Amino acid sequence: MYLNGMHHTADEGQAWIEARTGETVNLDQLHTMQLPWAKLAPIKLSSAIPQLPPRPTMEQYVDRYCSAYQAMVFPVISKSLFAETLDLAYGPPSHGSDSAKSCVYAFLSVVTIFGFVNKLGDMLDCETYASAAQSFMVPIISEMTINGLQALILLTQTQYFLGDLQAAAVTVSIASRLLFKLGAHTVSAPTVYDKGNPDCHLRDLFWLCYSFDNDIFLRIGQPPSISGVFCNLELPPDYARLQDSNMQQEQHLPITDATLPLYPWDLRLSQLKSEIYEALYSTTACQKSNPDIYESIRSLDQELEHWRTSLHPDIRPTLQFSPNTPVSFNLNTQAVMLRLAYYHCVTIIHQASERHHEGPGICSSISLAISASRSTLSFLQTALPVIEGECFWVIIFYAISAILTLFRNILKNPLDPAMRNLLAVLQSVPSLIRNIPIRTLTLGPMIQLRFLDNFTTELARLSGCAILKAEREAVQQQRA
Repeated sequence: MYLNGMHHTADEGQAWIEARTGETVNLDQLHTMQLPWAKLAPIKLSSAIPQLPPRPTMEQYVDRYCSAYQAMVFPVISKSLFAETLDLAYGPPSHGSDSAKSCVYAFLSVVTIFGFVNKLGDMLDCETYASAAQSFMVPIISEMTINGLQALILLTQTQYFLGDLQAAAVTVSIASRLLFKLGAHTVSAPTVYDKGNPDCHLRDLFWLCYSFDNDIFLRIGQPPSISGVFCNLELPPDYARLQDSNMQQEQHLPITDATLPLYPWDLRLSQLKSEIYEALYSTTACQKSNPDIYESIRSLDQELEHWRTSLHPDIRPTLQFSPNTPVSFNLNTQAVMLRLAYYHCVTIIHQASERHHEGPGICSSISLAISASRSTLSFLQTALPVIEGECFWVIIFYAISAILTLFRNILKNPLDPAMRNLLAVLQSVPSLIRNIPIRTLTLGPMIQLRFLDNFTTELARLSGCAILKAEREAVQQQRA
């Protein structure tokens, strides 16, 4: 059982919760292994690979994706270079054609998730296309081409948006080996960005893989596949300024081959995530003394604050968020993700102090982790109207991570007067989750939604039980 990064066996977690609440835990409602990112989803394999759509239709999908804001965040294909991919995929069998076909199928899975195909004809579901792309895994590994790398990153993107983080972790690890083989981890991008330049495109693929890797390993608690020690982590020219300006122009940004991508989250934040894991959650970090851990927490907190204050005020996350906190009128999905990622980083930095039960900084660190978790849930209430439907499982992770932080702290400190307020926050979560937009409500998401409703309701109930139990015991001690 994972309680926001703190690993327990199912029996240990159940025993601890029952001891704090005095209640018998219903594992069917509370088992976090039911969360999609905590388990391996069954692979959907079909005996027959679907036919590719006609090439003119594919070219329409490419045009639509490359002119959309999503292509700025996930610049996984280059419109000019992708024509060569289509030549291979639609041409006679040759070296690299299987990787190209996989890339096209993986691309179809992504554009289906983003809803780009609704007006362009009937399509199959994204999982069918992803399964077709996966069927070429052996040729991808043997051919080792840039199309194979694109296919793997597109598959990672699909798995990430479906909440299947265990599969995404495996896929991104395979992609990292192709990155190294193709030299994407060391190549220097030209000083002038041009998406049609193969070196620029290869560098984009590196940053995508690096960003996914650094986010996924913090979510599932496994080591990263890409170590920055062996990579050229020099940011694209003028990245910080362009990140600020481009993020504020979502609806009016002209997207050309010269437009520098945003990439997922922020590349500087992705680099900081790597530092967080190494300093606080790696095997070496777990052997640190209390003073060394607190020094690492202070240093990382300062780095995170330096990043936060470097952002333009319109997209800069506030230290805390409440229902009365003003937000920019042009709030968009990318800015929402950036703020949620910031609060998550605050939480994972400061919750590392919970491994140590003494020291002058533990109380302040725990308070900051709680505050960031409350801010996550409060901000989500405000941001729901601008969140795209394909982001459901990405958003759910941030919500559940925040919930588990609050739940754990209520059970640890049930007599703290502030816990009553945290309980009220937990009790509002089921309604919040039901209001998170989801693009396609198929049977799988419906089952997961029902579980999440039961899961969050049960956490709130158990939190209330823990407070009442502690209050009863305190009264009994006073009377004794």
